[in-house]
Amino acid sequence: MALLMLPWASRSGESTSLPNALFTSMSALAVTGLVTVDTATHWSWFGQVVILVLIQIGGLGFMVGASIVLSTLRGGVSSLRHQMMISDNLPTLSLSDSVDMAGRIARFTLIIEATGALLLTLLFMRDRDPLDALWHGIFHSVSAFCNAGFDLQGGFQSLTAFEGAVALNFVFIVLIQAGALSYLAFHDVSENRRWRAFSVNTRIVLTFNLILTGLGMTFFLAAEWNGAMSHSPEWTRPLQALFESVSGRTAGFTTTDFSAVSTVTTFSWIGLMFIGGASGSTAGGIKMTTVAVVLIAVLSEIRGREEPEIFNRRIPLALVTRATALVMLFIVINFALTLALASTEHLYGIDPPFVAILFESVSAQATNGLSTGLTPDLSTPGKFLLVATMFIGRLGPLTLGYALAQRRRRSRFRYPETTVHIG
Repeated sequence: MALLMLPWASRSGESTSLPNALFTSMSALAVTGLVTVDTATHWSWFGQVVILVLIQIGGLGFMVGASIVLSTLRGGVSSLRHQMMISDNLPTLSLSDSVDMAGRIARFTLIIEATGALLLTLLFMRDRDPLDALWHGIFHSVSAFCNAGFDLQGGFQSLTAFEGAVALNFVFIVLIQAGALSYLAFHDVSENRRWRAFSVNTRIVLTFNLILTGLGMTFFLAAEWNGAMSHSPEWTRPLQALFESVSGRTAGFTTTDFSAVSTVTTFSWIGLMFIGGASGSTAGGIKMTTVAVVLIAVLSEIRGREEPEIFNRRIPLALVTRATALVMLFIVINFALTLALASTEHLYGIDPPFVAILFESVSAQATNGLSTGLTPDLSTPGKFLLVATMFIGRLGPLTLGYALAQRRRRSRFRYPETTVHIG
């Protein structure tokens, strides 16, 4: 934040205000992508480098840092076996194993980002000089893999100028998916190479990701064919819908003017942002596996099964209650944050539509970055509130999941069972 407040961090040579510098630094560190000032036109090259470093720390650091912190939190290998990983489907690790995993994740990240930077540089060179194209390639590759959503196109337009650039769109889609599906899933796929040999966690991630991508693309095509995409050539609209479905759930980039989409699309995308990406990835949200566990439990109850089952495996009821608690806490926190944001804007006489307020608060809490254009016009208290929301959204699910796992203890006795009327 302090570096972004320096005069040479802005193109004008003037110091950036505390609210805007704090908001930008938290958005970059939390790999969210919401901005109060335009990244390309407000920040100098130095300011953009600071933002890029924060994005890399936030994305890569979150992936590798979680395992190292969890492995050392209790100070020893003896207590590690029951508290190393939050995800119940991942194997516990020794301290040396966790450091080795951190190195492998870092190498995976740098290889993907370097490949993406090279491809994007070549694509940007079509209409930019080589050095400018190189910087754009590096910045956008890191931002896409880390699911940060920051761009250098100017005018708060994200990637709308590239709606028909097929190669560039697919490079972004691959980078976003590489970050959102997690190293753990890719490692499992590369090691086992057969569907039945994959862990249940990986199979849930891949299946749920495919379903959400397909549903999102289909819905966006149906809702916006004659809406936000009506001015685009028809041949580009399926590509736009695919891009929005992939990026809108986790990354925050857009090739469609999202301020022009219908209310039904805005509300639907709130649900996609809420879900987010895979556990252990750069993506935000409550995470796909968390929501999948709750849905599996609901479907099992509807089918009359005693316990949740998927892929011929039972899901422990303790995991179901923990996932349900995480979802409910996420909803309750968002309700409070949305109410607070609506209140601050009402007090300052801004009063934007409620759906726009809800969309912005979910985007911040899910560290997504999509915006209807409201964020730059928020009041100063509203900006500070979104800063807190992004912080909670980035660390909240991990912290809550770890806290719930640690609080679970085997009871020495059980109370008599009772019944409660529901429905």
